Amino acid sequence: MTFKAALYGWTATTLRTLDHHGVRLRYPYRDRIMFENHILPAIAGDDSIRRVLMVGCGWYTHHYPSLLGDTEVTTIDLDAAKRPFGGDSHIVGNLTMLGDHIPDEGLDAVLCNGVLGWGLNELADVEQAFTACIDCLRPGGLLLLGWNDHPPYNRVSPEDIPAFAQLEPVRVPGLDAHRVVALPRNQHCFQAFRKPFSD
Repeated sequence: MTFKAALYGWTATTLRTLDHHGVRLRYPYRDRIMFENHILPAIAGDDSIRRVLMVGCGWYTHHYPSLLGDTEVTTIDLDAAKRPFGGDSHIVGNLTMLGDHIPDEGLDAVLCNGVLGWGLNELADVEQAFTACIDCLRPGGLLLLGWNDHPPYNRVSPEDIPAFAQLEPVRVPGLDAHRVVALPRNQHCFQAFRKPFSD
C-alpha cells in the first residue's frame, strides 16, 4: 500500500467517524453546496432514477452516495488510492473504458462534476468518455455535467463534444435552467442533458 493510499484510507475513516457523530466536513464553495443541497436531493426524489454513476472521488465527495437515499450508486475514479472515498460499488478505471464495467443502457443517470478540464482534458479522450457514458445511459437517462467555463479548464466545452449532439438539453435537477453558473469566480456551471427515447 502506498503512503497516499494509506493516508486516504485514514482520512476516509476519520470523515465517516465524524459523519456518524453529526459533524460533516465539506467544501464551503457555492457550487458544492448547490450540488449537495439542491441537485442531489432532486435526483434522490426522482423515482425514475434508480441507478447512478458518480464520476470522480475525493475527501469532499465521500458522503455523496448517502445523499441519494436508496438509489444504487456506483462511483468511478482513475486513481486507485481514492477508493476509500468512493461508494460501496466502486470502479477503479478510466471513464473512457466505462463500457468494460457497465452494460449498455445500464444507468439512469451519470453525474460528472469537476472532471471535465480537471483530468479529462483532451478532446479525443473527452469524446470517448462521454460516448461511453451515453452508451451506458438508458433512453431518457440524465447526464449532469459540472465544469469550469474559465481558462484553462474550458479548453473543451460541451459545445465542442460531438457525442453531446445525441443529447437533449434539459433543466438541471432542483434548479430552473439548463445551464446554471454556481460559482462566478471560476464560472463553475452545471448543465443537464437527457438521452432521447428511441422511436
